[in-house]
Amino acid sequence: MSAQQKKLLELKQKQGLSTFHRSSHQLLPLNSLKTQKTIHEVEVVRGSFKTLPDVKSSPQIETQSKWAKLQQISQTYRSPNRNIVITNKRTSIQRLSIASQLKNLVKFTSSIQLDGLDAAKNMVKNNDTVVVNMQRSQNIDYLVLGLGDSHGNLGTHFSKLITHRALDQIVQVINNTPIIGLSLSIHYSFQNVYQQVEQNLIEQTDFDVKNNGCSLLSMIIVNNSIYCANLGDSKAAYFYKKDSDPLDAKEVRKFAQKNINFVHDTNNSKEVQRILKKGGKIDQAVYKGRKSGNLKVWAPKQNLPGVKLTRCFGNMIGKTVGISADPEVTEFKVPKSGYLLIGSTGLWEIMDILVIDQILDAHFPPTCQEDIDLAIKEIGDQTKKYWDQDGEGLIDISLILIYIQL
Repeated sequence: MSAQQKKLLELKQKQGLSTFHRSSHQLLPLNSLKTQKTIHEVEVVRGSFKTLPDVKSSPQIETQSKWAKLQQISQTYRSPNRNIVITNKRTSIQRLSIASQLKNLVKFTSSIQLDGLDAAKNMVKNNDTVVVNMQRSQNIDYLVLGLGDSHGNLGTHFSKLITHRALDQIVQVINNTPIIGLSLSIHYSFQNVYQQVEQNLIEQTDFDVKNNGCSLLSMIIVNNSIYCANLGDSKAAYFYKKDSDPLDAKEVRKFAQKNINFVHDTNNSKEVQRILKKGGKIDQAVYKGRKSGNLKVWAPKQNLPGVKLTRCFGNMIGKTVGISADPEVTEFKVPKSGYLLIGSTGLWEIMDILVIDQILDAHFPPTCQEDIDLAIKEIGDQTKKYWDQDGEGLIDISLILIYIQL
């Protein structure tokens, strides 16, 4: 120790101050303080020091994030099997669970197309396109169907082009959409697909669409849900057995009928109002100086387009007077096992609904494919008979019959 350090030490001792090295005080863990009332009771190895009086501690500031809390909760209530980790992407176990809930309830399907006849009994070729396909996405089977009915001189080529193009795009959308949340996006998807098909028709130059058009009714059936987009005068209805007293003599119909879609033609008052507001006319066609037939849509001072439907793809002349390409999208929950009947306007325009009831009842429930094939054939044959009674020919008819078993 140097002379200067000795003098400094003597000066501190005179003033009553004690010297200490950093290592002379032992650092104690904080948990040791829990067992002592004040900090004065903490043992100091060497020396002593004065402290401030104890004050009440302030409330603990919460620094734990919300995400950390969620993690703590999830760990508290976690499954005993800690190897199972739930991620945003569905595991094979989760996909199987969803597939077991969304079953394929379509038991049988059948379709038929009948050619028409003119007043001179000459055959008029059926220009419709019918598509009924079972698809699979995300381990789930679903049914895709479409009925396209063209008018104009392009015939089947036009209806086939429209129907397949629209359904292909719908299938592509569904394959990229979680089936479990399909009902949340299907309305937008249907409308978007229909708008794209219409826009493609406007932009293409391969064929004339001024007076050529096509209606389209398309459907997706997943589990007990039917999603329908319609543009035109085709119609779909679901038939299921009533919960009524079979001994009730006043009960005429044996099936309850639920219409799946709205028909867009001149019998629909809302559709007629739109046509009239756009400057179109609603009137019968003139044949040999006399008005006859159904009410149709006409452009002022023109003999066009002369169609009964009020919505369709194409038909650009009709678009100038209010004919629309905006589909109506509906969703229907199947309540019980029953028949889904889809038909072009040739069926619903003239067929007696009681006759349909009787035919369906005779084949309910179908036990094999032959039962549903016979049922749809009988409906087609009876429809032709009703048309023949008028003696003015027969328009072409397309039918789809589906049995859904819950």
